[in-house]
Amino acid sequence: MQINRIFRFAIPILMLASAGIACNFPSGGTPTPSGPELLRTYAAETIQAQLTLIATGIQPTFTPSESPATATPAPSPTPNIPTMALSPTATQGECDQAGFEKDVTIPDNTVLSAGEQFTKTWRLRNDGTCTWNSSYALVFDRGDAMGGPASATLTSTSVPPGETVDVSIVLIAPETADTYQGYWKLRNPAGQVFGLGAEKDKDFWVKIKVAPESGLTYDFNVQSQSSSWVSSGGGTTVQVPFGGAEDNPDGVAKLKNDFRLENGKTSGWALLTGPRKVDDGKITGIFPAYTIAENDHFKAKLGFVNNCDGGRVVYQFSIKEGETVTKLDEWPKVCNGDLIFVDVDLTAYEGQEVQFVLDLLADGSAVNDLVVWGSARIEREE
Repeated sequence: MQINRIFRFAIPILMLASAGIACNFPSGGTPTPSGPELLRTYAAETIQAQLTLIATGIQPTFTPSESPATATPAPSPTPNIPTMALSPTATQGECDQAGFEKDVTIPDNTVLSAGEQFTKTWRLRNDGTCTWNSSYALVFDRGDAMGGPASATLTSTSVPPGETVDVSIVLIAPETADTYQGYWKLRNPAGQVFGLGAEKDKDFWVKIKVAPESGLTYDFNVQSQSSSWVSSGGGTTVQVPFGGAEDNPDGVAKLKNDFRLENGKTSGWALLTGPRKVDDGKITGIFPAYTIAENDHFKAKLGFVNNCDGGRVVYQFSIKEGETVTKLDEWPKVCNGDLIFVDVDLTAYEGQEVQFVLDLLADGSAVNDLVVWGSARIEREE
């Protein structure tokens, strides 16, 4: 149609006219659009032209060209972003954080002689995200220093996150009979002191009792938790975890309170042991070292736990020096409702540092052979 031909010619003319007008704007006037702004201007003018034609009743017909023109936007300016050195990627969690596993030596309320040198060992766990090394230190926080240094190297090796380390310090028991307690923390390479737990404010400690010239000097209940327990029999020897179940077929060693003895009486806290549950089974406890003094005696009351029908055992008490074990006494026992009270004079071994050894042997079948070492102790007589 005539109108369509007119429209096809009108569009190029309008575009040229627009370009010419744009080129003749004075330099001080409105700036010539470019890039994205040019496209927006062109689109607006095109729409306006179409609206004008529609208002006059002319219906335009568009014939696309073979190669449509494309506008190339001007390059955007590069933002001026300051260059910064990147720090290493941070690991989630606290770098320095510690947890307590157990007292390896000298459990709380260990009784020591006045002036006795001893080594306290804690087992700590690295709960942080940084590896402990020789730049970390054990530091005294407060309480009774007991001759210890202000600080000491935590470890000579590397302790990665999640691993444990045994931390030791050499101390000396004070000269006066009393209870003493010293509190300790850790220090990182930056000199920051931190303790245990999520808040890093808890101490770990050593707590001892200095024995009077007479009375209790070594408590087997206390020391049993730091002892080594092994059961044997049937051609097998195994380690027995302290505090395990009483029906463990490998044997049992634990502290128990408020239970009934074979004589019908109720016991307070006492050390219970049971041999490996095979014929002639055995369990052995090797205790922390102790230096025997004049007039020291081993004392205890021995018997079965209630409901011991058919129980037959042999108790043995020995001392260990190096690799040599010397049996000092033994006591066969059957379940008969009576307890045995024992007293072994250790004066002949005065001045010797020894480890005490407690053995319990099943005499035949190990059925119902759960026994007690009641009030087992070293007592110094006047």
